[in-house]
Amino acid sequence: MSGGTHAMMHESSELHEQASRGNKLVSLAAAIIAVLAALGTLFSHHRSITALTAKNEAILTQARASDLYNRYESQRVRYHVYTAFIAAGLPPTDHGKETLKSLAEKEQASSLSSFAEAQQKERLAQDYEEHSEAVLKSYETLEIGTTFCEIAIVLVSISALASTRIFLTIGSGLAACGLAFLIYGFFQAH
Repeated sequence: MSGGTHAMMHESSELHEQASRGNKLVSLAAAIIAVLAALGTLFSHHRSITALTAKNEAILTQARASDLYNRYESQRVRYHVYTAFIAAGLPPTDHGKETLKSLAEKEQASSLSSFAEAQQKERLAQDYEEHSEAVLKSYETLEIGTTFCEIAIVLVSISALASTRIFLTIGSGLAACGLAFLIYGFFQAH
């Protein structure tokens, strides 16, 4: 073998080694970004389910509060009917008046309890609603981060096919932005 041929083979071997290292770097970057995208998808799906669950709890709790308000209103109506009967002197006997008075007092006490419970349920429904909104914002942030990571995977893959570093650099930058959104979104609902 001549010296020129040996130099060309050595140079070719070095180029092949550099290309191989470059492809390994691109493959490693794509794999890491793919894991980030998968984690983003996992967390965003979890947040979506959590937001829907909280929203459902808010709706159910508000319905229970409405039922309690309706019970309160019916108890108040009965209380007023009993007191109106007493004021009108409709029960002619003292025993009848005492029975109506006892029923009226029972409805009064029961209605106040129902009203307090309804207010508590309404506050709980509001808490569920606020939690749902916070988790939904976290979900949206995680989705943005996941999208950045998915785009980054494509750009890094293109860099392997096009044998250019610009797509690797842009893809890595997008992956870094995606990671920032993923971290922010993960802690956003806590």
